Amino acid sequence: MNRKTPLFHTALLTSMVMSSISFGANAQTNLDEWDIYNYPGQTAVIEHAIENFTKQHPDIKIKRSIHSFEDMRIPLKLALSSGDGPQVAQVNQGGGDMGALVKQDLLVPMDKFADSYHWTTRFPESILKRNRWSKGQQFGEGELYGVASLGEMVGLYYNQALLEKAGLSVPKTMQEFEADMAKLKAKGIAPIMLGLLDGNAGQQMLSAIWEDQIDASKRAPLDKLIYGEGGSFKNPALENAASLMQNWSKKGYFFPGFQGIGHDDAATLFQNGQAAFFISGTWYSGQFKTSKDIHFVAMPKFAGVDKPLMVGGTDLPFSITLTAKSDQQQQTAAQFIDYLVSGEVAADWLSHGFLPAAQADEVILPKDNQLLGDIYTAWVQVNKDNALGHYVDWSTPSMLATLNENVQMLMAEKITPKQLTSNLDKNYQDYMTSLGH
Repeated sequence: MNRKTPLFHTALLTSMVMSSISFGANAQTNLDEWDIYNYPGQTAVIEHAIENFTKQHPDIKIKRSIHSFEDMRIPLKLALSSGDGPQVAQVNQGGGDMGALVKQDLLVPMDKFADSYHWTTRFPESILKRNRWSKGQQFGEGELYGVASLGEMVGLYYNQALLEKAGLSVPKTMQEFEADMAKLKAKGIAPIMLGLLDGNAGQQMLSAIWEDQIDASKRAPLDKLIYGEGGSFKNPALENAASLMQNWSKKGYFFPGFQGIGHDDAATLFQNGQAAFFISGTWYSGQFKTSKDIHFVAMPKFAGVDKPLMVGGTDLPFSITLTAKSDQQQQTAAQFIDYLVSGEVAADWLSHGFLPAAQADEVILPKDNQLLGDIYTAWVQVNKDNALGHYVDWSTPSMLATLNENVQMLMAEKITPKQLTSNLDKNYQDYMTSLGH
């Protein structure tokens, strides 16, 4: 996930590179591929990519399997550990997922393919760094284990029609945002949509509010924390983020019954006009693209923060697994992954309302998709500001579960914001100790 370079240059070198890699004549190579692109627009792009790729390479057969994010993690690890599973798979960047698979030698290092396909020039090192793991389990260093097809950010979706109905404009500061939520509630409009049932949406909101308080010029401590170089979750800005979420819940700013709603159901409710705001990721942009009232901006700024960090980077990268046993199968897997991150597929992502990670110099945005224009504008600015932040769950193998559990307890008022930061810090310090730090 990127945090540095504003635009990515996707030179159309794929065909040149492909021709430089020789494959056995008339020998069919089979690839099983697992991905989490289960939304209709995403599936359309991947199916189209597979169709085009196999037409160009009739000696390659690809069998696709679709999984949810939650279902991909443990089943993939179990399948690969048993010597089964796909040759190409999307793998979450965190220590509990990619880091664990690297530790068990279940992923193939991709550096030689990165050189052949010019990934090291088409993507900045700040993107590739998030998919690197050393033999000593140091995140952000060592060999490359994946490249991603989509860029993504967690920001603020808003319903323009509901804001206008309440006589409000788009909030630019956190003070304005809180004042607007009070006004919306007074007018009988649910201020914020949230689905806390499966945890992820809550911890993403917490991370977004936390990192929104960190200026890009002061990002070094967070970078070190996420990349396992040390630090602490006993952080005043994190505690403040937790306090805000708990207070917003007490004031009734969240959609009623949010504790029992899943994150995808919450997105659908927001799409149907059931709340004015929705703090979530750009992975919903394809779903929302037909809703003319839905727009996207960076989080409202806190006082004194000029260029706030924005949670994001890329989606789950595509990796080559150890079930690709032969050199030819590994080369074919790399060739297919390179096509998935090519300019041709990037254009298809744009046409379906999604933000590709690799951008060409000339970007043609669909004229009928204002939401994608909003997202692209935010993407360019956050990269220009070196303000693309991190998914906090990357920090330790078990942090995702710890975050989800603690945010749910926070919102149920079973723990305080200070206790939340202490619980997260214990998880982190225990992990640092296990690494010998």
